[in-house]
Amino acid sequence: MIMFLRRMQDRLKGCVIIVPDRASMDAVGILTGFRQGWYECLTARADAVFALSDALACRPGPVESVPGLSLEPEFGRGHGALYDGLTSGRVDENALRALLLGTVAPGRDGVTWFAGDVSGWARPAAVTSPLRVAMFDKSARTLAGHPITSGWPFAMLVGLSWGPSSWTAPVDAVRIGPTDTLTGVTLAAMERVHAGLAGAGRTDTPGFVFDAEYDLMALSHRMADRVHVVGRLRSNQKFHALPEPESGPVRRGRTRRHGPAIQLNKPETLGDPDRHAEIVSPRYGRVRISAWDDRHRRIQRDGFWVDHPGVLPIVSGSVVRIECERLPGGTGGVVGPMWLWHAGPESLDVVTIFAVYQRRFDIEHTFRFVKQELGWTRPAPLSPETASLWTWIVLVVYTQLRLARGVCRDRRLPWEKPLEPDRLPPRRVRRDFRRVRALLGTPAKPPKFSRPGPGRPRGGTSVPRDRHPTQKKTTRRPRKKTKTKPQG
Repeated sequence: MIMFLRRMQDRLKGCVIIVPDRASMDAVGILTGFRQGWYECLTARADAVFALSDALACRPGPVESVPGLSLEPEFGRGHGALYDGLTSGRVDENALRALLLGTVAPGRDGVTWFAGDVSGWARPAAVTSPLRVAMFDKSARTLAGHPITSGWPFAMLVGLSWGPSSWTAPVDAVRIGPTDTLTGVTLAAMERVHAGLAGAGRTDTPGFVFDAEYDLMALSHRMADRVHVVGRLRSNQKFHALPEPESGPVRRGRTRRHGPAIQLNKPETLGDPDRHAEIVSPRYGRVRISAWDDRHRRIQRDGFWVDHPGVLPIVSGSVVRIECERLPGGTGGVVGPMWLWHAGPESLDVVTIFAVYQRRFDIEHTFRFVKQELGWTRPAPLSPETASLWTWIVLVVYTQLRLARGVCRDRRLPWEKPLEPDRLPPRRVRRDFRRVRALLGTPAKPPKFSRPGPGRPRGGTSVPRDRHPTQKKTTRRPRKKTKTKPQG
């Protein structure tokens, strides 16, 4: 024993012993707790699903074949267990949402921002897969030339952060079914985020950023007294100010609800803004920001507002115009103004509104990484339940990579520049996750050896599956009352 210790002492002479700092130890503890929570969220086939997520996180390159993940050493099972885990695995979505929301750090100025968007899983040839709907896909073209295909669209919410990084924190994902609406799904997700932050004892106010495809008036009507809502407006819309109090004798008839109007695409109708700011951006050049406060639209009784009882409400907010000198990577020329909307429990600075909307584009980088590198839309599942489970697995893997930034080493290629740990992109963090996973261990149980199944019975025939057509959605409008002719 003494000779062994002497030999080890001689070998360690001249070696540099790396002692982990406090930040790395904290990152290891957070990542270990998250992995344990992820395992506890799995209610069926937990070991196989957890091992599949580890195999996906440790694979160094893009996922070209989902069954090929069974060849990774972290999976430790056959491809049959992979199929069984995806088809029969179950996850407690509410518990997983709370776990993901707990990884979102509080934002600055007391507001934590989230971005919402829809990304589709195209399944145009899967005629036997149910609950497919017509959705937008810019890479698809119909016979008429429209970018429309059929598949499963997913509405997602991700947490945003400030700084020179495009990392996001996914907190919610919901498949939009044939009977669902984007507004209804988004309102439910916003309610869950607001309730989750309040239930965790956090005092920061959530804020949500959306693109022009969302019904911002409906979201602001339901949530603006508790959260901030920021979104892009189409330039063909018209807004009204509140009517001025009438003077003189009292008029008969209904009280005016709408004041002077401003047409966004007609500068002569805008008038003087209520607030104005001008900044110089390295990406956009000179930026002029103007805001008109206490403006509202005339809401029509269709879509979300069909079943609204009584008189349609007045939803007030700020209309913000952004005029940029140039666009990033543009070819020059005249840049048209962009219009934004804000409604919330308190007023926000116009520069903050513009900065928040810029951060919304981080979700596009997340979609690109999970599709190109993690293979989110690579499988061809039969049921939408399998697609939802695989979606949660991909989002959990992305979250683990984000939490492992303070632990992973920068295994950069010779032509890549060295970066700080908090600025490492997901692809470079994933190169070293296999080493980190070996240090953390796994809560999953080792696989059990079993005999191969009997296979298909001799002489058996398969029954053709039922075919399901693509379902299309239409805008809900009130029914017109038919006039009946008087009798006699």
